[in-house]
Amino acid sequence: MNQMTQGIRLPFKVTTLFMVLWLGSSCAYCVDNTLHPKAQEHNTFCAQYLAQGKLVEAEARCQLAIEFAPKYAEPYHNLGMIEHQRGRVELAVDRYKQALSLKDDFAEVYNNLGSIFLERQEYAAACDQFLQAVEIDPSYVDARANLALCYYRQKKPAEARNQYLRCVEQDPELCDCRQGLAVLEFESEQYEAAKANFQALTNICPLYAQGYYNLGTTYLVLGRPQDGFDAFATCLRIDEQHLECQKNILLAYQRLNLKDAAISKTMSDMSNNPGDPEIHFKLGRLYDQKKDKDRALQYYRSAIQLNPQYAEAYLRTAKIMDSLLRAKDVVNLCRRFVALTSATDFPGERDWCIQRVRDLQFQ
Repeated sequence: MNQMTQGIRLPFKVTTLFMVLWLGSSCAYCVDNTLHPKAQEHNTFCAQYLAQGKLVEAEARCQLAIEFAPKYAEPYHNLGMIEHQRGRVELAVDRYKQALSLKDDFAEVYNNLGSIFLERQEYAAACDQFLQAVEIDPSYVDARANLALCYYRQKKPAEARNQYLRCVEQDPELCDCRQGLAVLEFESEQYEAAKANFQALTNICPLYAQGYYNLGTTYLVLGRPQDGFDAFATCLRIDEQHLECQKNILLAYQRLNLKDAAISKTMSDMSNNPGDPEIHFKLGRLYDQKKDKDRALQYYRSAIQLNPQYAEAYLRTAKIMDSLLRAKDVVNLCRRFVALTSATDFPGERDWCIQRVRDLQFQ
């Protein structure tokens, strides 16, 4: 693996605390075919406290629920999550197994047990638990994402890809599945497909720095250093301490061989100081002058994200949107520009924005 491709990876966090607030219950695990209403009430409070991180209060409520209904599976599941949060994994496993002994089709418990085995790198056991979860509930997309990750770590790319494809089909906006699919495509050298999925990932999860890093790395492999630089710049705007983006933005810059001295100098400044909105705005202006609207918009927007009070960036973005006939965007951007400026600031531009709002707001 060469310098460019190092770092493409699956930085997932396993879903170990799947919260389910059970308001009803199946009689398959009730006492005398009737679940005591107090058991439901206490379990509901248990789940709420657990979601708030109040583990002592949650545990007390779950124990009360069990006193009222000893064969009620959900409190045991919640107790398993409580013990998992406390780091008492063996106790968590015992609680999960108690829940399954009372309700053998409890998909969330299988998912949480699988997560424990995945943390231990016991992949065969983990995959078996996740598989049972999705067999019980084929729509359980978090368990499917975990199953795909488990297969990936078992070095079973075909099985992982199949699960990621199904996961993306079930929930096109789940970042983990889109990321996993793109990583598999990258590793199998299907770079165009990987690029498309990394692009989709950054659209779905615009504040996910690693997604932009992976997209930038893919662009470098495809011989597109300018696009790579843009992706790494966005990565660093989100996470200025992202070491891999710091390294690769310099690599992309070195490969650009730019003839435009002003753009070259501004890019160099940005690679050293990616959090400065002035540099982003300046680069946007340079691309604007070159009629490269896409890149101009990208850097105007990043200037605004770094400094939401950056009035001129709203104006310049509005001008481009006007040329693209994006009336609603022009109205919103111009209103923001006018709100941030006074009558003595940008007088001609304020008049232009005010008039465009009048012209466009009823279209």
